[in-house]
Amino acid sequence: MRPNYQGQKPEAALQRAHDFLSVGKQKDALQALHDLIKDRRHKQWTQTYEQIMLLYIELCVNLRNSALVKDGLYQYKIITQQVSVKSLESVLEKFLQLAEQKALEAQKHSIEKIDEIDDLDVADAPENLLLSVSGAVAQDRMDRTVLSPWLRFLWDAYRNCLDLLRNNVYVESLYHQIARQSFAFCTKYQRRNEFRKLCEMLRQHLVQIQKAQLSTAMHPIRLSNTESLGHMLETRLIQLDTAINMDLWQEAFKSAEDLHGFMQLVKEKDKKIIRPTSYANYYDKISMVFWKGGNTLFHAAALLQRFCIYKDMRRQFADEDAMDQATRVLLATLSIPEGAEGASLLAKHLDIEEQHLANVRVLSSLLRLPITPSRSGIIKEIVRLNIPELASPAAYELYKCVEMEFNPLRIAPNVQKHLADIDKLGHVEYSQYADSVKSVVTTRILKKLSALYETLSLKRLQKLIPFYDPIELEQKLVNVCKQQSLKARVDHRSECIRFGHMEIALANDLESEMETNVTEVEKARTHLDELYTQLGNIQLSVRCTAIESDAKKSLKRQIFVYKHQKDSDFERVLARRKRIELHKENTEQVRREKLQKEQAHANKQEELRRRDELKKLQEENKENEKRRKLNEQEELQRKLNSEKLKKYQVHPFFQQLVKEHGEEIFESGDPDQLIKEKRLRFDAERREQQTKLQNQEKKYDHTVRAFHFEEMALWKELSEERQKTFPEMHEAYETKRIEEAIKEHERSFETYACLVKAKEDAKEFMRSVILSHADEFKDQKVAWKQRVDETRKKLLKERAERRKEQRKKEAKEAEMRKQQEEQRRLEDEKRVADQQKREQQQPKRQQQPEETTVRRREQAVVGGGASGEQMWRSEKPAAAAAVEKRPVPVARDEQQQRQPLQVPQKAKYVPPSMRNK
Repeated sequence: MRPNYQGQKPEAALQRAHDFLSVGKQKDALQALHDLIKDRRHKQWTQTYEQIMLLYIELCVNLRNSALVKDGLYQYKIITQQVSVKSLESVLEKFLQLAEQKALEAQKHSIEKIDEIDDLDVADAPENLLLSVSGAVAQDRMDRTVLSPWLRFLWDAYRNCLDLLRNNVYVESLYHQIARQSFAFCTKYQRRNEFRKLCEMLRQHLVQIQKAQLSTAMHPIRLSNTESLGHMLETRLIQLDTAINMDLWQEAFKSAEDLHGFMQLVKEKDKKIIRPTSYANYYDKISMVFWKGGNTLFHAAALLQRFCIYKDMRRQFADEDAMDQATRVLLATLSIPEGAEGASLLAKHLDIEEQHLANVRVLSSLLRLPITPSRSGIIKEIVRLNIPELASPAAYELYKCVEMEFNPLRIAPNVQKHLADIDKLGHVEYSQYADSVKSVVTTRILKKLSALYETLSLKRLQKLIPFYDPIELEQKLVNVCKQQSLKARVDHRSECIRFGHMEIALANDLESEMETNVTEVEKARTHLDELYTQLGNIQLSVRCTAIESDAKKSLKRQIFVYKHQKDSDFERVLARRKRIELHKENTEQVRREKLQKEQAHANKQEELRRRDELKKLQEENKENEKRRKLNEQEELQRKLNSEKLKKYQVHPFFQQLVKEHGEEIFESGDPDQLIKEKRLRFDAERREQQTKLQNQEKKYDHTVRAFHFEEMALWKELSEERQKTFPEMHEAYETKRIEEAIKEHERSFETYACLVKAKEDAKEFMRSVILSHADEFKDQKVAWKQRVDETRKKLLKERAERRKEQRKKEAKEAEMRKQQEEQRRLEDEKRVADQQKREQQQPKRQQQPEETTVRRREQAVVGGGASGEQMWRSEKPAAAAAVEKRPVPVARDEQQQRQPLQVPQKAKYVPPSMRNK
């Protein structure tokens, strides 16, 4: 059972940990310190606590225990965040320093390549576990498992520290420092997955900070603080720079979006926080992202924005830096192809032009542009800013050659010459635009040639465009035609290129769209048609007399036709006007109804919104009232605790606590904690006294001690003997295990070779079996379809018969229920008649016994004596008994009540169409 060290003083726990370390028990020392840190009774910070945490951190790093170090740091943060933030910073810096040092040492001693380690959040892969037992050299396996665990531990350290320090204004600077160290870790070890997770973590932390602006959390970061905004902005810039350095362009674009959103947020708070150099750095980074994404238009726009910022920052902007930036802007602008601002053909075919426009608007907002940039607009802007004159002479000459003095027959050699001059400048940033400029110039040359020539030989074209070899030039021509920049086809039989409309041209289905834009080629080819038209007009002017007479005849004929058709045409026009008016009225009515529905819907939505707002206000008022009552209760409890503490200060025990811990012990305001501390101290003193007594008893056991001294020599001899024999046993076992593994590996290779030889035969056998049973399969399929049809018909017939029998059964049951109801009615009528008859006979039965009694009395009197009287008396009980035994009439209602209730059976519903049947 593990001993529990809770309840002891920090100094005692630290001394116990050192004792464990002196005998090499690091785990026990770590557990002792962890029990002290978790102990709720020691939550007052002292200098000893910092020493304990430093030792605790060192042990956790040595044992590579991320869970315990995370728990300990959270507990230490609770203790120090209001008392000594510097102590927390020193502990975290020591922790990260030790973890980084261990990772560096592991990298030096390991032959493992960093790139071969996969995601650090995932445990060892199954293939790595199989390789570890496949019989490889033991030393190689040990080397391959050295670096990966330490990199995973270091990544956990960065992540836990960031999660620990988030949204706390006291440790904000340390939070951003650790975030930048995390970026450096990802760059140094090329951890791409970890960098993505780190960026996502920072985004979540920023969202939590924004949500906490209106909450009552302790020490939150306020976005109105300029220092906090400055730290966040610098961290986002480093994040974007890191993504670019690691060639994570998708993550770089996300980081640029985050940075732009954050800059907009900061701009709303205070415009002075963001310096112009930050904007310039932002545009420089995002221009690289656009270039890698192949978006030359926004790449040039970003560089132009950066140039404008630098020009506004400096009054005299004419040095080498100005020439460098102007050259980059000029070359980037020349690299923009024509029509780059429009949607691609694929977007038009898929009807996603709106999505393209939305993406363009997003990119424009990233560059803080009010409108979408275009090639012509950028060229006008660079001319206005005098950028071509500020650029290098080679770039300026290239600009003049391409934009001002474009000659398709002589431009290619000039462009090659100017590009070679630019390469001689020795700037890598300039050389990257060479291919794009060549592509743009080639497209323009092809367009001009299509306006001048109808057919052009391939050799002549190769001389006019010497940028590419024949295959690349043909590929370029095909791409230009596919983009519908011109119409042409390559005739390999004649070794020429034919320009103009042809049935086999690429994208021929879009010919109708291209005919709306009259190109220069079409103008040149319609020149003869226009000449023919003009000559025809001249001929008409010469033959004006004949034409005038023909016109008069035509006018008379049209007047006659008009008079004959005037009335019908007038009626038709009136009818058409009425139809138009009716259509207008109907359209107006539909529009009014639609407006009324929309207004009603809007009113309903407004009413729902008002209800929701009212409900939210009521909930907020309830929450505020609840919070107010809770604060009042806490204030009352605080007052009561302060009064109790004043009474306790007179007691000698509490005065001793003040001497040990100072007056701060009474600032906690919890008298129950002090009473608990008093009880714990008394219990500790009692246990200490008992321990002393037990130790005194143990000191008298000298015999056992003597036995132990004698046994030590024997144990030492046994240990030396084992140290001599065990290495040989281990060597023999390893040799045997390696031999068996090698034999098993060879057997596996033999089995695999046999299976490979039989593979083709097995495929051939399966193929022959399938072909041999093809006819049988077809016959069985036909037979199966016949059985299905027969079964379907049989089932339909049986279902019809069942329905028919069911209908007959229901009709028979209905008839039986009708007969039973009629029989019950007759029985009830008969019962009522019998009851009335008994009621009529009842008075006669009562009258008959009385007459008999009177008659007997008279006979007795006449007969005389007691015998007559006695006979009369003897008859009286008999008569009374007869009367008593007579049945009493019972009403019909009572009989029905006495009989058991019979519930008639509910009749089943019969459809009207089936009742006659």
